[in-house]
Amino acid sequence: MPVLDRIAFESAWKGRGTGGKALLGFGLLGAAAFGPAPLTAPLVLATTLALALFSARLPARLYLRLLAIPLGFLLTSLPVFLLSVGWDHGPTVTLNETGWRQALPPTLRSLAAVAALLLLTLTTPVSRLLVLGHRLGLPTTVTDLALLTHRLLFVIADMAVTGARSQAFRLGYRGWRRSLRSVSLLAAGLLGRSLDRSRRLETGLAARGFRGELPILVQIPATTPGEWTTAVAIPLALLLLAWSVP
Repeated sequence: MPVLDRIAFESAWKGRGTGGKALLGFGLLGAAAFGPAPLTAPLVLATTLALALFSARLPARLYLRLLAIPLGFLLTSLPVFLLSVGWDHGPTVTLNETGWRQALPPTLRSLAAVAALLLLTLTTPVSRLLVLGHRLGLPTTVTDLALLTHRLLFVIADMAVTGARSQAFRLGYRGWRRSLRSVSLLAAGLLGRSLDRSRRLETGLAARGFRGELPILVQIPATTPGEWTTAVAIPLALLLLAWSVP
């Protein structure tokens, strides 16, 4: 079982309705992206963290580590706002005192939106999300491709971890030259093995009489009226609170 699905099945929200969780997740994302600045994004981020850690009871270290990955990409864009380059008396680099005011709002919005998506991803198995999407009208081809791609990505990730561990045991990452060679060999090996796995998957589907649709028996929990109300009320309350503060 993929690690994300395992975490979702172990969370305290595993029995909640998929539709309610999707509405809550995308509601928080929409509030973070389009709510009034500057309060909406911090409110959404704080609320999402509270829901993830205290209500859904997700592993705090894992959730924060996953959230730190996009935060690292966001921090790399800060020099664009904080530094000014001048050419009047030769090339000069100065600190823009108002740059942080320009950088902080989009950074918080992006981080809050990612936190909302992580809340949905870590509490809802992908198979249930795809079944929900199919019921909402997504084409069967799209949901089937998404399911196969999701499965293949985790298979390739497992192969990459196994190969890197094997190279490390043989001191394949001792020194930058040997490390570069090991990484290139690992990438080349993964390319060949992933193509081979894809061909085997295609052959297996053809042998089972694949006709363009993968029937999947997945029962998604029904969303209760209370869960629908909560999914609507939380993002709406955050927006009203942000609008009410001058």
